[in-house]
This record gives sequence, C-alpha cells and structure tokens, in this order.
Amino acid sequence: MQHHLLLAAAVLLTFVGCMHSYLGERYVLGPLLALPNLPTLGGSRAYMGAVLRFAWHLTSIAWWGTAATLVVMWDGRGQTVIGVVLSVTFLLHGLISLVKSGGRHPAWMFFFLTAAAIWFGTR
Repeated sequence: MQHHLLLAAAVLLTFVGCMHSYLGERYVLGPLLALPNLPTLGGSRAYMGAVLRFAWHLTSIAWWGTAATLVVMWDGRGQTVIGVVLSVTFLLHGLISLVKSGGRHPAWMFFFLTAAAIWFGTR
C-alpha cells in the first residue's frame, strides 16, 4: 500500500503545478505586472516581468519533474531513468531562464550545469 503513495504524491504534484501556473498567472502575475509602479530590473520593466514570470513557472516545472521522478520510483525503474528525468527537468529550467531573460539572468548557466552533472553522473 505504501508503494502506491508515491503515485498519489506524483498525481498531487502534477495537479498543484498546473494550478500554481494557471492561478498564479491569472491572480498573481497578471495583476502584479499591470501595476504602474512595478520596479525595473536591469533598467527594464519588461525584463522584470520576464524574470518574475519564468521564476514563477520554474517552480511548477520543478514539481512536475519531481512527480515524474516519483512515478519512475513507483514503477521500479533504475537510477539511469531517474537521472534522465531530473536532467531534463533542469535542462528545461535552463532553457526557460535563458530564453525568457534573453540570457541576462545568470540562472540558466547553473541549471545547464546541474542538468549536465546529473546526466553524466547517472551514466
């Protein structure tokens, strides 16, 4: 019975990630980014909006990656598959950070390094 709790946790994390992104966009980010006095970051209001938006949604992606990892653990597959799931999760973090910030936010470098370390560390 406890084994199925991993699958239940994965389903919950998937749902929470979806709701976090949808409701956050609708009720938090939208109103926040519409404020006339939103501070700038790097001298740009648009850059501030991009950083807030990608940081918000990276949380959801992390939860989805964790959910996928739990499914792999529930299914009894090995370390290599878990490494692929986690590596792809952080690769997506890096791509989103790079694209949405136009390369200006340094987080993408660390996410790419993390993805590579996990990928090669589980081979």
